[in-house]
Order: sequence, then structure tokens, then C-alpha cells
Amino acid sequence: MDRLKPARSPVFYGVLLVLECLMWGISNAVSKQGFASIPPMWCLTLRYALSTALFLALFGKRFFSRVRKRDLMPCVLVSLCTAAAFMFGFLSLVYTTATNAGFFMALAVVIAPFLSVPLLKEKLDLRQILPVFIVVAGMYFICGGSFSSFGRGELLALLSSLSTSFMLTLSGKFLKDVDAIVLCTIQCAVCFLCCLAAAFLLEGMPVFSAIGPAGWWLVLYLALGCTFLAYLFQNIALMHVSPAFGALTWCTEPLFTAVAAYFILNERMDFTACCGAGLILAGIVFASVLELKKAKQPSSSDPMQQR
Repeated sequence: MDRLKPARSPVFYGVLLVLECLMWGISNAVSKQGFASIPPMWCLTLRYALSTALFLALFGKRFFSRVRKRDLMPCVLVSLCTAAAFMFGFLSLVYTTATNAGFFMALAVVIAPFLSVPLLKEKLDLRQILPVFIVVAGMYFICGGSFSSFGRGELLALLSSLSTSFMLTLSGKFLKDVDAIVLCTIQCAVCFLCCLAAAFLLEGMPVFSAIGPAGWWLVLYLALGCTFLAYLFQNIALMHVSPAFGALTWCTEPLFTAVAAYFILNERMDFTACCGAGLILAGIVFASVLELKKAKQPSSSDPMQQR
């Protein structure tokens, strides 16, 4: 499919994705504290209920005027992948450290380029392999250069990264001309329904009066920052950059998670982790240069670039 030619530099869209990862990285640390006050699936359910209501309240007229019947099925498919990514990711935080979860959730950087080959009919750009290896090495060092074990939490985080890879790639395949507000609203609504079902299945009906202030503040932060603003940044950016580049920029999430975990949860951030952070930043800068060169290359057959 064709992809819209970037209206701005790919660096601008990369910054939007990095800001999204900043909010998500902080949320990985504060969520572990908030889970003492609110069950994880109900936290996600309330998060998406609030964000859906916010999108409809602020952009309802735009949503209903621009939503198209042919966009519904692709949007729902992308939204189901989004819901799976967040449910697996949130559950992983219950069973492992925020730093380890952040590493495995960011492995979409490895998976997404390979999914683009069969799903987007793209050739694998071998130039993207080097920044991928640099970033993965950086994420490994952020986790201290070793894992004491690979357990349930790490497996859930890996499933989250697989779901994220499908979300990125399917967005590139189906949603090049879907209005960002339409996609954001459908994503939030579908995620709400999926999380509501999972909450009843896994956690039962909670006692809402027993949820403390930390739990409600967590829901508010997740709904406003990590969903409303983050989804806007994400869907605007993914209309203009490749899924592989999007996955690379998302590798800043474990960096922000590690920093937040150091200050909030007292998880270690030693010299090895700092070296890992430097590798992540170097890999993303390298990938940004490649994306800039790719954006400047004119298409031989069409003024629109291929996604």
C-alpha cells in the first residue's frame, strides 16, 4: 500500500513516538505501585473507559463525520492487537521487574521488520539490521547484562511485544488514510471491551470503594497521558514512518522505564545500564538517519512512497 509522504521530517514523528515512550516508561514504574491499590485488569478497564469518553467528548463530531464503514474491520483488527499488547504487558509487571518487562516488551524492534516482509510485501532492508542489533544490545545492558531467570512475567512481556509488532505492521498495511481521531477512538473502545471481559474473567467484580488514591491517580495518568495523548502521537506518527522505524523509537521505553524504576522503585541503574542507554540512543539516531535518507528518495513510479 502507499504511504503518505511525510509532511514533516521523520525526526518530528520520531520525537512524537519518543514522547509516547516517555509516558509509557514512567507508567511501567508507577503501575507496580498502583497495583497494590487496584487490580491490573480493572486499572486497564477504567483507563480505556475514561479515554474513550474523553475522545468522544472532545472529538465526537469529527469521529462520526469521518468514520467509514470500510475502515471499521481494519481498525478493530489493529485495536485487538493493541489490547493484547497492553493486557500482556500489564500482567507481566505483576510477575517480573519493571526493567525486565520493559526489555521484553520492546523486542518488537526485532519482530516488526520481519513481519513487514510477508504482510506489507516489503523487502527486508538490511541496513536496518545494524541499528536493531545495537538497540537490542543496549536493552540487554539496561537489564544488567543478565537475566536471573525467564519466567511467567518475561513470557507475558514477550507476547506483548509480538502483539505490538502485529499492531505496527497491520497499521502500515491498512490504515494509511484513516483519520487519526477515528483510529484512536476505536482503539480505546475496543481495548475497553477486551479489558472489561478480561477483568471479569481474571479478577471478578472489584470493590471500587476500596481503591485508594494511588489507584485512581494511576488510572487518571494512564488515561490522559498514556492513552489520550500517547495514541494521538502514535497514530499521527505511524501514518508517516515505517513500522520498523516506529519499533526502533519505541525502544526508548525500556530506557525511560529503567530511569523511572531507579527513582520510584529503587531498581538498579548502574554503569552497565547507562552504557545500554547510550547504545539505545545511538541505534535510534542511526535509524533516524536511514529514515531521513529514505524519506528523501523519490519514488520512480508514484509521488507517494510505499509503506
